[in-house]
Amino acid sequence: MPNPRWATLVGEVRADADALVVAFAERVRVIPPYGRGLVPAERLEADAADSFDYLLRRIAGHAVPAKLTGVGRSIGRDRARRGVPLNDLLTAVRIDFTVLWAALREHAGPADEALLVSRVEIVWKAVEEYTTQIQMSYQEEAALLARERLGERTSLVAALLSTEDPDPDDAARVAVALGVDVDADLLVAAAEGADGRRLRTAADRLGAGGRMVHVQSAGRFSVLVARWDGGTGAPVRAALAGVPCGVGPIAHGIANVPRSARLASEIVAAVPGTTGPAELGDAWLPVVAARLPNAGDLVEPVLNGLAEAPDRERDRLLETVRAYAASGSVGEVAARMFCHRNTVLNRLRRFAELTGRDVTVPVDAAVVLLALECAGALANWRA
Repeated sequence: MPNPRWATLVGEVRADADALVVAFAERVRVIPPYGRGLVPAERLEADAADSFDYLLRRIAGHAVPAKLTGVGRSIGRDRARRGVPLNDLLTAVRIDFTVLWAALREHAGPADEALLVSRVEIVWKAVEEYTTQIQMSYQEEAALLARERLGERTSLVAALLSTEDPDPDDAARVAVALGVDVDADLLVAAAEGADGRRLRTAADRLGAGGRMVHVQSAGRFSVLVARWDGGTGAPVRAALAGVPCGVGPIAHGIANVPRSARLASEIVAAVPGTTGPAELGDAWLPVVAARLPNAGDLVEPVLNGLAEAPDRERDRLLETVRAYAASGSVGEVAARMFCHRNTVLNRLRRFAELTGRDVTVPVDAAVVLLALECAGALANWRA
């Protein structure tokens, strides 16, 4: 049954609603985003007036008119759009209880103490339910904003990756969308096909500490772009451990991301079967070979002499040449291939007889290795 004295007390507070708004505004401005004016004073006071009207009707047990039922949701959406942090918003909303309770106590007399004690839970519950409405609306709006921002970011990065020479204004827009300086250093990596999932997992790890990370689908590749200050080599291998991907040169600025992404894609395509991140230094020869698709006429004069050798001999010769090129040490090759040093030397001499190229001579070794990479698709030259 309604309590007449409670109805009277709440009515007195409603009659002095302007004082509630003033008290709320004074208290809320000590919260940094509000103190900086993130929410204009006119909007703050109008929302406070509607909020107190809604809450006072609730705690009095009165019907809430339709125009007030959406106030909480409206506040949540508005504060999300303005960028007020959720914790700061909830702190502000809970000030409603402090202001309401202080006003109720001020209007109450000594004989109302028991009444106030019996109604404190009602007031608190009304404020908490209102706070929950605002919180849920804020989170829904924040999720919508995040999807909008991601969509915009994805569109801008896709346009960036499709150009050879980005316009400075376009690069600046991408920088804003990614939340980095236009001249920032950026790590760029590309994974092919299903390995894109592993790249996204690595991106989640990189982004866990607050680092800007974005993964973009680009044809058959997934491209990662991340704010970077760790250098190349070991730091990159650690960050992308276990991810079969190509890593482009560090992009010094947004405008250099497309070039780095193209190189990263070339690297991963040129070294199929890689089990981890490969940088240009790891894949220089296959990348160069891939850029020479019509090199058959150049390869033939270098390797044609091998056709005179039986298949098994040709395989052993090529295996020995590749092993020697990798180490430059006859002893290491012999240990690796479980044979005598003289056997290695004899095979290298035999290769020179057949091709006219002595791989112990750096210039000849470079020609042979590039020719082998260019001819890699031909089974005749594979070891």
